[in-house]
Amino acid sequence: MALATSKYKTLREIVNEWSAQSGELPPVTLRRICDWAICGGFPEGTFVFPTGQRIELLELHRAMRMAIGEGAPINRDLAMELLHLAIVSKAGVEAFCERVVVDPPQSIRTLRSRFRRLVGKPRHSSPPDCPNSAKIVAQSEARCSAIAFMNTMKSQLPREHDHSEPKISEQANERWLCYLTQAQSEADASGDPEILRQLAALRHEWEGPKAATNGATSAGSAQSETNSDLPSAENKKRGAGRPQGSGSWESEDLELVEEMRKGIASGEFRSITAAAKAMVSKARGAGTEASREQRLRKRYSELYP
Repeated sequence: MALATSKYKTLREIVNEWSAQSGELPPVTLRRICDWAICGGFPEGTFVFPTGQRIELLELHRAMRMAIGEGAPINRDLAMELLHLAIVSKAGVEAFCERVVVDPPQSIRTLRSRFRRLVGKPRHSSPPDCPNSAKIVAQSEARCSAIAFMNTMKSQLPREHDHSEPKISEQANERWLCYLTQAQSEADASGDPEILRQLAALRHEWEGPKAATNGATSAGSAQSETNSDLPSAENKKRGAGRPQGSGSWESEDLELVEEMRKGIASGEFRSITAAAKAMVSKARGAGTEASREQRLRKRYSELYP
C-alpha cells in the first residue's frame, strides 16, 4: 500500500475534499467525477483497485448511479464495495484539472498548481457538470447490451467441428432472429461502427447454414406433402403437450429479461431476483411460479453475466 499512499488517494477522499472546497454535496461531486471519467475527461488508468487493476469506467458509473439512488444494472452490495475500494491516481486528477481548469483538491496541489492558482484563479472549485454525459452513458450501456446479445447469438451458431450437414430448425431460427432484433437495436443506439460490423458478420455467418437448411427443406417438400395426410407414429406419439415450435419460451423470456434490465437500471427493482419475481406472472409455461422465476433469473444471467 506504500505506492497507493504516495501516488493515489481513495475515491472517497477525493470526493470529500472537492465537496468541502466547493460547497457541493458529495453525491453531486461523485456523479460529476464519474460522468467526466466515462466521457474521457481523466487519463486512462486514473481509477484503479488497490491491486493496480484498472476499473471499468462503465462499472464505476453504474456503481455511482446505484449509490446516489438513480438505479443501475449492478448489484447494490457490489456497487458499494467497488466505490469503497476505488483509488484515484493523483497524476490523473492533476491532468484533469489542467484540462478542465479545476482547482485540485488541497492534498493533491503541487507547486505548479499553486502557482497557477496565484496567477489566475481556476474556473471551477470542483468538477462542473460534464456536457453530453447522458448521451455517452446511453451509448456505453447500449454497446454493452449489444455485446451480450451477440455473445448469446454466437453460442447458437452451428459448431465448426460438427462434420454433419448444418441444420437449423425453424424454432432455432425464430429464436436467433429475436436476439438479432434486440442486438441490432442496441448496436444502432451505441453508434459504434465496430459493433455494427461484428453484428453484420455474425448475421452472415448464421445465414450460410440456414440457406443450406432451406435448400434441403425445399428438396424434401414434395415427399413431405405426400405423406402429410397419413397418420405417422411420430404424430401419434406427439399427441397432447406443448405445441410444436414453442420450445422453451426463450423468445418470450427475452422480452421479459429486457423489462427486468430496464427496471433494474431505473431503480424500480433492487436485484435480479426482485425483477424476476415481478415478471413471473407474465412468463409463459406450465411450471410453478418458482420454476418460472428461476428460469428468468437464468436467462438474465446468461445475457448479462
